Amino acid sequence: MGNYQDRIFLLLLDNNKDTKLIKKILKSPLGLSQDIITKIFNNDLSSLKEDLDKIKMFVAGISRTEKLATYKLPQYYPHMFAFHQFFQSSFRARQGKVLEEMIKNILENYANCDEVPDKVVRMQEILSQSFNSTIQNLDIDVMGLNSFSNNMILLQLRSRDDTGGTTAKGSLVDLLRMLLRLNKLPDKNLLYLVCIWDERNSQQKNSTIAKIYSSLKDFIKDEQEFKEKIVDGYAVNKKIILKLAYGTEEISNALVKWTQTNDSKIMDGIKNIIKSIENWDDLWLAYSIANIELEIMNLRGISNIDILNQKLKEVGLEVDFTDYKTICNSVENTVNKILPIWNENTIPFDSISDKAHYIRDLLFLKVIYLKLGN
Repeated sequence: MGNYQDRIFLLLLDNNKDTKLIKKILKSPLGLSQDIITKIFNNDLSSLKEDLDKIKMFVAGISRTEKLATYKLPQYYPHMFAFHQFFQSSFRARQGKVLEEMIKNILENYANCDEVPDKVVRMQEILSQSFNSTIQNLDIDVMGLNSFSNNMILLQLRSRDDTGGTTAKGSLVDLLRMLLRLNKLPDKNLLYLVCIWDERNSQQKNSTIAKIYSSLKDFIKDEQEFKEKIVDGYAVNKKIILKLAYGTEEISNALVKWTQTNDSKIMDGIKNIIKSIENWDDLWLAYSIANIELEIMNLRGISNIDILNQKLKEVGLEVDFTDYKTICNSVENTVNKILPIWNENTIPFDSISDKAHYIRDLLFLKVIYLKLGN
């Protein structure tokens, strides 16, 4: 696309086989991208301040800034804080959804599972049938069922091991403890796999194992044996094995062992999925632009969104949504019309190239906004 950097917007790409899978895996963070883009073009970013609870008003110092509001910086702080609070709290939950979808894809395509339920209700049905008991409370991230080998796997996923206190660590096996309290063996061989995705900074591994033991000690005869075997797989009873896996390699190895195959595709599966979903620009760009525009709006009292909309009234905006290439051509043609008449010194970059890219990125987000039907 000329001398511009390529941009890959999943929200503008067609739903072919590959992009459909990528969009499914990234559905949750893509939803966050949509939320931010909508707030940018609906001029709703500053309204996030109204959602802050009373505790944050004094803990985060926001009440103090309101007493200093004749100065620009304290005027800006509450809006900045509210936006980053909104983003980070939302993103924290959404990244877990991506990990869940990645593991589901591995189980469906590489681990011979004939069912990988999406809905909690279906998971409850399977477990209730397997344990011949009514199971209503269910806290599990992923379930896989291999009816041919009569095997079932339950996975608890965490992004890393240095977040959350002892309660969070113990919650990793809440479901397993509930199942063991039924005092019934399942009709399937069950692997309960606790996965820590990022094994870096795993100094708390021993602490995690200790907390898991504390939660299950009523069902474990030998504490030392448990702590020695949980990484390789500890047999809680004749039908249930508990295993702790750190990092994508150990997770892959655990899945290979569970399938009772030596299929190298499982080992490469997670790496291949990561590679397929790492090239997309919707979220980082929406987040960056929202951050910049919020700052400009509060510190300088101007909006590049308003300026863009004004320019578009002058030059017009016709987007051919036939496919991604035609969308990109439409954007570039419009940018070429806007650049000569954008005389305002409102874009916080020095080079002409950076300014041109910024206008182009604004226009891409505007096109996404229009496509979303807002």
